[in-house]
Amino acid sequence: MNKFFKFLILILILQACTYEPIYLNKNYNFRFSNINLLGDEQINNIIKNFLIYNTNGEKIYNIKLKTSKKREIVTSDSKGDPKIYKIIINLKYQLYQNEKEIKQDQISKQVTYKSIKDKFELSQYEDNIIKNLSENISKEIFLAVKIISQ
Repeated sequence: MNKFFKFLILILILQACTYEPIYLNKNYNFRFSNINLLGDEQINNIIKNFLIYNTNGEKIYNIKLKTSKKREIVTSDSKGDPKIYKIIINLKYQLYQNEKEIKQDQISKQVTYKSIKDKFELSQYEDNIIKNLSENISKEIFLAVKIISQ
């Protein structure tokens, strides 16, 4: 009988918890009317597309983004060929509402990865890394604005 009550309580607790993905609900009460971009074009386009696609609402924000990308060689082999690389993406942004700055922040993301002999494959791999890092940065901006707009 004791196991039955434990099981019943566990079922009730788990049923009360609901999981809902953050980006599934598209009813946000803000949008971006002006997105000013400086820096790396590839990163800027990914962030801009994410911010425009995922917002539509009454509150209007303007945002200024300044991005930079840095690729470093972490280690080299005995011949001097790179073995491990690191990509660092930095972003500074300023959020405005009614021409008044309401938030200023900086985000930095980095990834370390091994070199690939095939240069084309390495280039494709780096592009994929940059895309993923840029999307993660976009999500951080989005969540910061979502918290402010509540």
